[in-house]
Amino acid sequence: VGLKTTRGRTPQGPDSDERLSGLGVEFALTRTVRDAAALLDAVNGPGVGDKYFAPPPERPYAQEVGTPPGRLRIAMMTQAWSGVPVDQEYADTVSTVCRQLATLGHEVEQACPSVDWDAFVDANLPIWTAGVADSALGLAQARGVDLGPDVLEAVTLASVEYGRRLTAVDLLRALRLCNTITRGVGAFFQSYDVLVTPTVATPPPPLGLLNQNDPNLDPRGWLNKLFALIPFTPLFNVTGQPAISLPLGQSRDGLPIGVQLVARYGDEAILLRLAAQLEEAMPWASRRPAI
Repeated sequence: VGLKTTRGRTPQGPDSDERLSGLGVEFALTRTVRDAAALLDAVNGPGVGDKYFAPPPERPYAQEVGTPPGRLRIAMMTQAWSGVPVDQEYADTVSTVCRQLATLGHEVEQACPSVDWDAFVDANLPIWTAGVADSALGLAQARGVDLGPDVLEAVTLASVEYGRRLTAVDLLRALRLCNTITRGVGAFFQSYDVLVTPTVATPPPPLGLLNQNDPNLDPRGWLNKLFALIPFTPLFNVTGQPAISLPLGQSRDGLPIGVQLVARYGDEAILLRLAAQLEEAMPWASRRPAI
C-alpha cells in the first residue's frame, strides 16, 4: 500500500519547510491499509514551526479502516493526459476495480480533470532542476568537492547546470503554472469524490532503461522519459492531493498491478475507508510470487 499524503499532512522539518517547492512529501510503504492508517496517526503534523499544515483529521485515521465510505461518486480514467500508451492489462485492471466499486454501491463513470500536459512539464522542470541544484551544490560545499562528471551522473549534472541558470522569475512562473493546474483539478473534485487511475502505465521496465548517466538526455528529456512510465501520479504532487496505490491486480507474468485512488485535498479519511473496502473485496495478502 503506497499512501501519498496531502501536502502539509506530514512535517518536513526541521531541515526544510517543504520538499521541492511543495511537490514532495514523505511517508512509507505498508503491507495493509490498516498499517498505513496507523502510521499516519503516528507521524501526521503539524510540526513545530511548520509554515502551513493540512486540516487536522476529525478522528484517528485508524478508525476510518472498516468504516463504510457511503455511496461515493467515482471517476474512472485509463488514458494518460500526456497521450502515452497505457498497457492493456493495466487499463483492464482499473476497469475491473471500477466494476467492483459499482457492485459495492458506488456511482462510477468515465471522467477526468482537464490538464495541459505541456504546461505541467513546464512547471515541473524548473522546480525539479532548482531542487537538484540546491541539494547538490549544498552537499558539494559541505564536502569540499567540485561538481563534475567524476562526481555526478550525466543527467544529474545537466540538471544541476540547468537549475543554476534559472532566475527567481523562472521559479515564480513555474509556481504560477502549478497554481493554474491545481485550481483546475480542484474544481473537478467538486463533482467527484474519488478518481481511479492506473498507478503506472506499463510493466516494470528492464534495469538500465532509466539510465541517469545517459549523456544524450537533457533534463526535459529525462522528465519525459520518466513521466512516460508514470503519467498518472505526478499531477498530484503539483496539486498536493492525497492518493493511494493498491496492488489490486496481477499481470500474466505474476507481477502486481497497482491502482491509484485520488481524493480531495485533505481527505485521507475517505481514501482509507474506500481502500479498506477494496482490500476486503479484492484481497492481496495471500498472493505470493512463484519461486
